[in-house]
Amino acid sequence: MSSPPKLTATEHFNKTAEKYEATTGGATRELAHHAISSIAALKPLTSESKILDNACGTGIVTDITLKSGIEPEIHAVDVAEKMVSIARDRFSSHPNVHLAVMSGEELAFPDDTFTHSITNLGLMYFTNAGKGAREIARTLHPDGVAVVTGWTVMGHIEIIQEVQAQIHPDETPFKPPVSDIWLDPEYTKAVLSSAGLNVHASAIDVHLGGETADGVADLLFHGFGLKVFPS
Repeated sequence: MSSPPKLTATEHFNKTAEKYEATTGGATRELAHHAISSIAALKPLTSESKILDNACGTGIVTDITLKSGIEPEIHAVDVAEKMVSIARDRFSSHPNVHLAVMSGEELAFPDDTFTHSITNLGLMYFTNAGKGAREIARTLHPDGVAVVTGWTVMGHIEIIQEVQAQIHPDETPFKPPVSDIWLDPEYTKAVLSSAGLNVHASAIDVHLGGETADGVADLLFHGFGLKVFPS
């Protein structure tokens, strides 16, 4: 049996958009909470803030921000059309939230626009991460603050690979559409520093989980099963 064809990052996220948050088992949302807490500690979020939710996906960062009780101007952008469509429906009652299908490498905003810029699990999926980092720097106000998150370990992928090795030992192990080099935080720091950003790094643990072991198995299968074990 041949291995399934590799998807580009955009194809992957368009394909998984409808079930994206469910299949991340809360990990992406937990990391977004940490990102928002970190950025607010450096520069408090207020209704006067102007926020970029970069590579926004289904709008997790925007959702957490709004639930904090403030109504800042938020621009949520992503290159995956289906992700943006879901986010647009999600925030249709918030006139302060602006959605757009937009590449992180070509942000259609003037220089020095944003007081806060958050790229949660996005930079490593950009086609040209260096250009994406420069766009983050370009659109950030001189007194602004940016947070960029990524993985150092993807434990759920290791579980999937172990199962795949037992069921289809001759197949190439499944990998998400991102290079292993992004698991090294020093690489991310170098990319951001090269864009002219003053970088401080920290590490925290987040968890992909469910209420039961069967629940975790179910979300892994529905999130990745057909890509790893096509019928």
